[in-house]
Amino acid sequence: MSWEAVTALGTAFTGLVILVTALVGANQLAQMREQRRDTSAVDLMRSIQDSDFARAFSLIMSVPADVSSEDLGACGHEYVEAVTILSFRFEMLGLLVHRGTISFSLTEDLVGGAVVSIWHRLRRIAQETRKAQGWPMYLEWFQWMAEQFERRGRLEKMPAHERLRDWAAPKR
Repeated sequence: MSWEAVTALGTAFTGLVILVTALVGANQLAQMREQRRDTSAVDLMRSIQDSDFARAFSLIMSVPADVSSEDLGACGHEYVEAVTILSFRFEMLGLLVHRGTISFSLTEDLVGGAVVSIWHRLRRIAQETRKAQGWPMYLEWFQWMAEQFERRGRLEKMPAHERLRDWAAPKR
């Protein structure tokens, strides 16, 4: 075998090694993205399953839409505290969704209806706080997220138990 043939085989082998390495790397990146998505989903579920969140959610769902700060305050301190708990959790969640840290569609499926419903109840309080404190960015990401879900008709969508009635688990 000539030296040129050995060089050509070596070059071809090097190219093959580079190609295989690139494919393995791309596969690992895809697996890492999937793992990050799954971890985000678990973290999101944990954040909405604690007793503080559940109690705050229950309290705020019992007040009418566009409740004023004054009327909410008359309900008692626990209602004011519930607003703080829900507002700041949804504020952080909105930013994480916007940045792509947590999937928009996953968040919409898990808490989209809750976000829109709670926003309808708290938007007046947010507007009053913005005006009174000169803080126009107060709850900006919560509002953004609620508006995105609402724009997509989250509260009008058919519930999963109806929409996916004939669903079957994928075979693996």
